[in-house]
Amino acid sequence: MTARQIDSDEGLPPVRLVPCADRGRAGCAIVRRAVALAAEGVPEIKVCTPEECKPNVKAFVVAVDSSQSCRALAGLREVGVKPAIVISASEVLAKAGLVRPGVDVRGETENLARALAGAIRDSLKTVLEEVRERREYREQMAPILDRFQKIWDALERLPSPNGTAEPKERKRVELLGKRSRNLFTKLDELVPPVQWAEPHDLFQDALLCIAFAAEGWVSDDADRWEQNMEKARVQIRPLLRRVAP
Repeated sequence: MTARQIDSDEGLPPVRLVPCADRGRAGCAIVRRAVALAAEGVPEIKVCTPEECKPNVKAFVVAVDSSQSCRALAGLREVGVKPAIVISASEVLAKAGLVRPGVDVRGETENLARALAGAIRDSLKTVLEEVRERREYREQMAPILDRFQKIWDALERLPSPNGTAEPKERKRVELLGKRSRNLFTKLDELVPPVQWAEPHDLFQDALLCIAFAAEGWVSDDADRWEQNMEKARVQIRPLLRRVAP
C-alpha cells in the first residue's frame, strides 16, 4: 500500500472497513457490531458497503469476513476493489480461544464483537499512525507552500535574462532568491512521513535551485537561470502531488 493509496480523494476518511453482508447469522451480527466499535471515535475510519469503495478511490480498504460462506471480500471483488487486508472473524476469535466448533455464540455477540474490534484496530495501528503523520505534515507544509507558490509564480513570469533589467527589478528577484533560501532552511525543521522523505528532500533541493536560478537572472547568466528553473520544475512535482490542495 503506497502513500497515495491511503489518502482519500473524496473528502471521506481514508480507512474503510467493509463488513460481510448481513445474512441474519450470528457471525454477521458479530462482524457488523465489531466494525462499528472499531470505527467509533476514530475519525480516520468509516464503515462502508462494497459499493462505497470505488476502484479509483485512494483508500485503505479492510474486508471483514464472518466465515468462508459469508465474505465481504466477495462483495468487494464484484465492484472491482481489492482490499488492502482481509480479516477473518472466525479465525481471529478461534485463535484467541473465544469460539469453538459447535458452540452457540448467539448470546456472546457483544463480548466477541469487542474482541474482534480490538483485533481490527490492532491491525490498523501502523496505517492510522501514518495517516495522522501525513495530516500533521500537510498542516505544517501549508504556510510553506503558500510562500513557495508566490515565489515560484513570480519567477515563472520572468523572461530569460538579457541584460536589460532595471536595478529595481534585479533587487526584487534577488529578494525572491533569498526567500527561497529561507524556505530551504525552514524545511530542516520538519520531519516528513517516512514514505515522503524522498519527495521532501527533492522539494528542499528545488528551493535551493530556485535561489540559484534567481541569482543567475540577477547576474544575466541565462544558462544558470534556465537550468536551475528546469531542475526545480522536476523536483517540486513529487511532493506537490502529495500535499498540494
